[in-house]
Amino acid sequence: MKTRNTLIAYFVLVLVAMTWVSWYASTAPTITSLAQYAAVAGKEGINVLDGFVTVCSEPWGLATMFDAYFGFLAFWLYVAWRERSGLARGLWFVALMLLGNFAIAGYALACLWKAPADASLDVTFFTRKQA
Repeated sequence: MKTRNTLIAYFVLVLVAMTWVSWYASTAPTITSLAQYAAVAGKEGINVLDGFVTVCSEPWGLATMFDAYFGFLAFWLYVAWRERSGLARGLWFVALMLLGNFAIAGYALACLWKAPADASLDVTFFTRKQA
């Protein structure tokens, strides 16, 4: 199925792109790691949690976080509908809130790989798992 292969390629691309941008964000110099910023602000750099707080302190950063997490929650509602196990629902919730698009791509790839190769997309994505 051409569409299935296209979706697999897309979600693999998402995983690769998110891995690259996360690595880049973790290793690239930021304004807070520059000597002149540290001298003014008294900071030597920030970690992920401090970065989250910094982003959320900016109005558009906060709006972006709301947008992203409402999207993650909306996707989790789909996962919660599809999954029958409370444990699976809970683990996917944690994964989505911590990993965001990594988890979304992983879930979509899992659905695509578990479905028969000739299954239609509506069967692949819109069939609830059996109890």
